[in-house]
Amino acid sequence: MLNLRRFAVLFALVSLGAMNSSLTAWDCCEQPSCNRLYIGAFGGGIYSNSNEATQYGTAFFSEIHSIGPLSVIAEGNLNKTSSCFGGVQIGYEWSKPGCSGWSLAPAGELEVFFFKHKKEGHLINQTVVGLDEHDFSDSFHMNSNVILANVVLSMNNDCLLGFSPYVGGGIGAARVSLHKADSFQLVPLEPGVNHFNSNRNDSTWAFAAQAKTGLRYNFCQKFHIFAEYRYLYVDAANFILGATNISPHPPTSPWNVKVKNVHYNAFAIGFQFDL
Repeated sequence: MLNLRRFAVLFALVSLGAMNSSLTAWDCCEQPSCNRLYIGAFGGGIYSNSNEATQYGTAFFSEIHSIGPLSVIAEGNLNKTSSCFGGVQIGYEWSKPGCSGWSLAPAGELEVFFFKHKKEGHLINQTVVGLDEHDFSDSFHMNSNVILANVVLSMNNDCLLGFSPYVGGGIGAARVSLHKADSFQLVPLEPGVNHFNSNRNDSTWAFAAQAKTGLRYNFCQKFHIFAEYRYLYVDAANFILGATNISPHPPTSPWNVKVKNVHYNAFAIGFQFDL
């Protein structure tokens, strides 16, 4: 009888341990997949470097000036800028429940964001033949719409209590629009003459790429908040602005403005919701 009681107690302990192990294994390894389809929104501040710009055109002087067509190639640097930006994203993340240690979760992501800023600078033509040096003060209101396809890799561990560091990168394109463009000549001084007066607006597409890193926090199962740093590269862009058509200035050809590549640093906060 004593042996039977000991056997019963031992059987109960083994059964309890097996049940506990089964529950733990189900919690850890047999839960539904952590794959998630998500949408998100974000915003923050974005800062550009000082980049180069060139303005090309031809001034058609009359015969009485004994000069003829005058080629203008003015070069200079545009200022650093800062502004706000905001955007939205949709993505899909593949993940496995972490039974122990670290797990990596790759994701594919499509995002669109927008920002606007004003670039200004002095562009100088030092090779004018027959006239003094030409010094232009240019300004461009720039609107940028960026669309990127990203790959993101998150790192998960139960010990992080819901936090997930991540890195990512992507490529795409930026739609850059210039509006209210101004080009006033300071040397020789031509007060009140905007050299882009017949058309101050133009838009074009440019290649764009980014890298980002951040920290995401999961709460209430389906909600995530994140903070991140981004580096954005936008390639050189060419714009055609209006010819100078204002008396008494000699008429000109349309102006070709090349804005060379721009590097941006951005800081953002945002949220994601799992669908």
